[in-house]
Amino acid sequence: MEQKLICGDTLETLKTFEDDHIGVIVTSPPYNLGINYGDKVNDNKSPEKYLEWVLNIGKECKRVLKSNGSLFINIGYSNLNPWISMDVAQTLRPLFHLQNNICWVKNISIGETSHGHFKPINSKRFLNVTNENILHFTKNGDIPLERLAIGVPFMHKSNLKERSKKVNKSGPKLDVRCRGNTWFIKYETIQHKSEKGHPASFPVELAELCIKLAIGDKKDVLVLDPFIGSGTTLVACKKLGISGIGIDINSDFIQLAQSRIEKYKF
Repeated sequence: MEQKLICGDTLETLKTFEDDHIGVIVTSPPYNLGINYGDKVNDNKSPEKYLEWVLNIGKECKRVLKSNGSLFINIGYSNLNPWISMDVAQTLRPLFHLQNNICWVKNISIGETSHGHFKPINSKRFLNVTNENILHFTKNGDIPLERLAIGVPFMHKSNLKERSKKVNKSGPKLDVRCRGNTWFIKYETIQHKSEKGHPASFPVELAELCIKLAIGDKKDVLVLDPFIGSGTTLVACKKLGISGIGIDINSDFIQLAQSRIEKYKF
């Protein structure tokens, strides 16, 4: 198991990778919302330039991805720019099949109880943004998934006998069912001062769920995050005991990622 970090431009670095050898790609590219990722990243491109860049990244991801591989892209949006995630999905449509569209819920309120949190807004026109998309792409749209690897227990055990039999076919009756495509994952609490410094990190659990959904408990799989940022995807790889590669153009983020990978203990 090895976690490898590469400091460089994502597109140019991907061009040096060999074909068809990455099993899973989990990443969250810049959203083009004007976020400060450092001097070398322009996160305020014209929509046309941004989507052209997304398409070029997508072409390289397709080339390096195995035929049975999965590409998970976490992409958000803002109230002023609500089309971004949809535009990214449409841009990659000629290259991939959108096999699953997962909703990452960061905050949810049920009745008078609220879980998670969201960024505050000042405008009276909008509702707070409490979710983002995780777009699951595959080359042909027919890749079997390890749904029960990230399954959840049956709440009412009376359903276990019949429903588990239908879910698991001829296998054992397991107290687990499909999680579905709505994932409630709260932000993590920052544990180390060194982890502060990336403006748009996502939880380790999110990357972990994506990887386990794609490969179950397999270990001989190589995972790639072309925009490693604070290192979350490789932290998840370390937790799962598999190898990963992370790329980022910002050397400060590479150092941050390295620190997180080394400090995380499971």
